[in-house]
Amino acid sequence: EGIHDKFVARFKERAAQNKLGDPFAADTFQGPQVSQLQFERIMDYIKHGKQEGATIATGGERHGDKGYFIQPTLFTDVTQNMKIAQEEIFGPVVTVQKFKDIDD
Repeated sequence: EGIHDKFVARFKERAAQNKLGDPFAADTFQGPQVSQLQFERIMDYIKHGKQEGATIATGGERHGDKGYFIQPTLFTDVTQNMKIAQEEIFGPVVTVQKFKDIDD
């Protein structure tokens, strides 16, 4: 809990540095999703996260207007019962849950 806000700020800074583009280019950090189907699945997870009350700290949208690129996305205010916390997304999406101790 004590490092949550600092962690989120640093994660956002780092995500902003990620170059999206040609996966074969040496300076590319993140390429497109493998297919339209996978792109749509990930965007559906992002939609569910918003609907269930999670906060998008960064990203959450399509990147550009060509290809199946998704902005690096960070959700905060995530609870354990949310779909984005329960299922593996297989895309550029991270969830952060704040906790006090091991019991949380």
